[in-house]
Amino acid sequence: MIIIDTREQKPIWDPTLFNVKKMKLDEGDYTTDLLLNRAHAERKSGIDLYGSLIQGHKRFSAEIQRAIEKDLTFAVFVECTKKEFVTKKFKGGYRLKTKVSVLRKIVNTFQERYPIEFIWCKDRSDMIVRMLAWFYDKTLEEVDSEIKLKNGNKIKNIPGEKLEGESNA
Repeated sequence: MIIIDTREQKPIWDPTLFNVKKMKLDEGDYTTDLLLNRAHAERKSGIDLYGSLIQGHKRFSAEIQRAIEKDLTFAVFVECTKKEFVTKKFKGGYRLKTKVSVLRKIVNTFQERYPIEFIWCKDRSDMIVRMLAWFYDKTLEEVDSEIKLKNGNKIKNIPGEKLEGESNA
């Protein structure tokens, strides 16, 4: 089940197609029932990200800092490519004053400073696919980290190899 923050104004998940639940999230806009308080995703349009990095820098940084303190895996899904963003070729970007070189540097510095992923998407459909894949990967990581033997040792799952009892079907 996908959980949508109650304050999310433009949800990407259609409740007629996906099993969704609205709930207040302190960090991010989306998670799943299995990843709640473990991995959250933030959705940003190009203009939203610009505002978060330029005008709302302190608030956005504080949200990411809270996620770090809670040991949350956090990703920002952006509704444009990185090239479109730094060249301001997104809706509303043409009127912005920040130079391309400065905007590129801000994005790169933010990514270096914080342990978060920026996932650049061509459009909302691409964002849905990428976010589903991200949730899937994070769920597998969570499950893998919880598999332990009775003596406390972890089972190491080597990609491509079958675990004992796994079939070809």
